[in-house]
Amino acid sequence: MNMSSHSANASLLSLEDQVIYGALTTLAREVGHRLKRAAYSSLIRESDDYGAAIVSANFELLGEAETTPLQMGPLAGYCRGVMETLAEYGEELDPQGIYLHNDPFRGASHSPDIGAIAPLFAEGELFGFVGTAAHHVDIGAAVPGTCIIKAHDAFSEGLRLLAYPVELQGKPVVPNWRLIESNVRMPELVGGDLRAQVAACRWGQKGFARLVERYGLQKLRAATERLLKVTELRMREAIAALPDGIYRATGYLDGYEDTGEVDIPICVTLEIRDDQIFVDFSGSAPQLDHAPINMPFYGTTDMAVLLTLRTLLLPETEFPNLPHNAGMFRPIQIYAPKGSIVNATFPAPTIGRFCGGQMVANLIVRALQDVLPERICAGCSTTKAITFSGQINGKPWIYMDVTEGAYGGIYGMDGLDAVDVLYANTKNNPIEDIEAHYPLRVERYELRENSPGDGKWRGGFGPLRDTRLLTDGFISVEGDGFRHAPWGLKGGKDGATGGVVLFTAEHPEGVLLPSKIDNMAVKAGTVVRDLCPSGGGLGDPAERDPAARQRDFENDLITPPRGD
Repeated sequence: MNMSSHSANASLLSLEDQVIYGALTTLAREVGHRLKRAAYSSLIRESDDYGAAIVSANFELLGEAETTPLQMGPLAGYCRGVMETLAEYGEELDPQGIYLHNDPFRGASHSPDIGAIAPLFAEGELFGFVGTAAHHVDIGAAVPGTCIIKAHDAFSEGLRLLAYPVELQGKPVVPNWRLIESNVRMPELVGGDLRAQVAACRWGQKGFARLVERYGLQKLRAATERLLKVTELRMREAIAALPDGIYRATGYLDGYEDTGEVDIPICVTLEIRDDQIFVDFSGSAPQLDHAPINMPFYGTTDMAVLLTLRTLLLPETEFPNLPHNAGMFRPIQIYAPKGSIVNATFPAPTIGRFCGGQMVANLIVRALQDVLPERICAGCSTTKAITFSGQINGKPWIYMDVTEGAYGGIYGMDGLDAVDVLYANTKNNPIEDIEAHYPLRVERYELRENSPGDGKWRGGFGPLRDTRLLTDGFISVEGDGFRHAPWGLKGGKDGATGGVVLFTAEHPEGVLLPSKIDNMAVKAGTVVRDLCPSGGGLGDPAERDPAARQRDFENDLITPPRGD
């Protein structure tokens, strides 16, 4: 942050306000850390596919942990969904209750991301909520795991938990736990992760009680409102500094090759007007009634927009001390036609919404390429998930592998290699952990050579990963970008498309699969090669620094042209 912005923040916030924000954020981080340390599954304890946050009584984010944005950002919507559900059924919020919630049509990001929500009461008043959200490896859907790419409707995607109480009056509701654990394939693991979420929320309640004791309820309320107003002001200032105008971008999802529903368009129009931004998705494809790549508006589409704009307009490098709260979202309005792929209506399936959300984030960046030329990047890849599953001695096992992608070239630097991109921030799972817990062997893990889009700043390298099954099993794939490569910008070249290749005894040369595979049976010894897309280039390749190009040659990442 420059001195002027730091001084401006300091003039609007008292030292005590800043200390209170630090206390709320620290509490959210402690809640998240306790969840991570107590979790059973590698998705949480290794890949960080979880979130924790403090939310106000009127459903605005006040403080968050430092994990994946797509788990923290939607938690305010989870809280709203819990309260709306309780009101619909005429139930009162139990001050000592903890509720599980995963309905994507009531705030949840998608059904495997289950939220645990606990109220924060003080002096008989509801201050807000502490919440955790985490991705669970199985929720009892038609096939093992959560890479569900064939689903008739929302009911086909597994357990639906709407403000589902697992603790009331401070005590476990044993029959409710029994219902969950008897409807998932790995009850010890799923139940263990959920109990870790509940325990983390209890810690959050205790920490909040200490804050009330120190500052008092009214002082906490007043400070959080001032904090929200400061971030709103900073966002309005950032928007007002941009040229008014209308900016557009369109991208395409792979869709389903087996049904001919391919090249699904998503259209984004941004209008910058004074100190507000209006985002319109008119022109996007209608929802697919029997395909779960639809997106719920709240928790996915809105988060892809808001988190991307926050990163572009209020970057950490310039605003390192700016509070992370919902104030920054107030000047942004989003419209998505109901019944479209970016705002599906119940009971459309939505469990495979991740790649669509990544496309939305990509398009926001692309639309602003001439507005923020020194902050944007070329086309990024999307993250791919592959579920490996099977049974050993009659006991199911499930492993979901989230393979990272790559950024497009960024102004002033090459795209980042082999990392999660845009609105996600999960980590890869260590090979040692995979091989210690599952009948899998990772035989190759490297950057894809010659794959990024060339440019003044080239795209990042996506990874290549070979995984061998040591027993008969099944694989499911939820991916995208097999038909459409990450785009180059400003004269840069497109990156490389992704792929999944199956090597078997019958096909030792390999068979290229489509981007969506539904529970395919595979034999022991089969090798699954995961090829993640590589980023597009930014700027004219002729302007690339020869020394940077030479480094890529020397590192065997790029093959020199013949004659060099």
